[in-house]
Amino acid sequence: MSKRDEFDPRLKAYLNRGACMPPPAGMKERIIAGADRRRTNWLMQVGAAAAILVLAIGLGIAVRQARQTVGVGPTPTPVETPGKPTPSPTPTASVGPHPLLPPDSMHAINATTAWAAGSGTNQIIRTTDGGAHWDNVTPTSARAGTWITYFLDANNAWLASSLQPGSGSPDFSVEIYRTADGGRTWQHVGQAAADQGWPASIDFVDRTHGWLFMRLGGAAGSDGAAFYGTVDGGSSWSKLSEADTSGNPGHLPLRCSKSAPVFLNAATGWIPGGCNAGGGPFFYVTHDGGRTWNDTAITVPAGFSGNCICSIVSLRFSDARNGVFVLTDYSSGKLPQSVIYATGNGGASWQPGPSLPAQTYEVFFIDPSHGWTIDGKASNSILSTSDGGQHWSTVGTIPSTQGVMDLQFVNATVGWALGSEPTGNTLIKTSDGGRTWTTQLSR
Repeated sequence: MSKRDEFDPRLKAYLNRGACMPPPAGMKERIIAGADRRRTNWLMQVGAAAAILVLAIGLGIAVRQARQTVGVGPTPTPVETPGKPTPSPTPTASVGPHPLLPPDSMHAINATTAWAAGSGTNQIIRTTDGGAHWDNVTPTSARAGTWITYFLDANNAWLASSLQPGSGSPDFSVEIYRTADGGRTWQHVGQAAADQGWPASIDFVDRTHGWLFMRLGGAAGSDGAAFYGTVDGGSSWSKLSEADTSGNPGHLPLRCSKSAPVFLNAATGWIPGGCNAGGGPFFYVTHDGGRTWNDTAITVPAGFSGNCICSIVSLRFSDARNGVFVLTDYSSGKLPQSVIYATGNGGASWQPGPSLPAQTYEVFFIDPSHGWTIDGKASNSILSTSDGGQHWSTVGTIPSTQGVMDLQFVNATVGWALGSEPTGNTLIKTSDGGRTWTTQLSR
């Protein structure tokens, strides 16, 4: 977004899209608890869009103005045209705040290197000293609009830019940019020639194999989606599959909400989601790189309804074999119940395990034993486990007035959280396993 008159239509599109889908039972309690909704369903989109709208109206901040406030940092990096490298100065350490307006993201690579991005401000930042200093590595010539990012490692990252949603433009294409040197230089490497929708996520498992997940809109408990794939690092893209109502084997159904897919390798990936009209868990798998999808038919825990109003979140693999996700059941009309599922065979099978403590709904595990969760009702108290979720203990509190949007750890002691404040989202770090936290970026 580069013009003020493009701001309101985009926000209206986010709000209208979310308003079409009724909330699942029990969601009110999760909102009150301040639990993280960032990746799970339409509420994330509505909440993020509403936050931007209130901020813009109350403070009179247009997107262009927001981008100009980043002037306290180093000069953003230019985009290279393939074959015509553009010299770029080495970024210098930033000295001021970086507003990260939703939708935003972060990815901690290790104890010293981390990335973060705020699509609401079209900004990408990076640290190499554990967050003591953050560098502005935004490509200055990337097309403004809806920015979706993926950070593979300390050097390789991708940016997808779309004019949609809400621009009124007939152009649904998605421009792809890439850096291979930690953001010092960027290249416009390709374009996904989409015919509808807008990018919701981009994912890579290595430097060549990647996927673009496009939302096509939805209503009445349905959620349209399409997948595009690349095998050359983003230079060329082909449409692999699209949700439909055929009911044919291998087809992704239109029903239920769909979260961002997670790929384990170039062939195998999963797409979790939630069904607010019953029907059981929504969890589909592909073994041919996104061309066909099939229901995993996971077994629900004892006490859950087979046709539960369920959602699946926190899907993540800590290595090639071990992964977890959280299944939450809203069917009882009481507080939602959440159960941890785990795999030790690369997702060939998933087994239900221990329940999460009350008022906690998402997890982050760095290995099969060590993980963390947040009790949103108890002022963002963070709990940890060292036995795969069998037992949890409160270790500290994350300082965020409006909830925690994301939580990531790179080892047993170092982790980052994405906090929410009235003026934007903050980055908060711990170096002692969650006992104490330091806010690194704030308004």
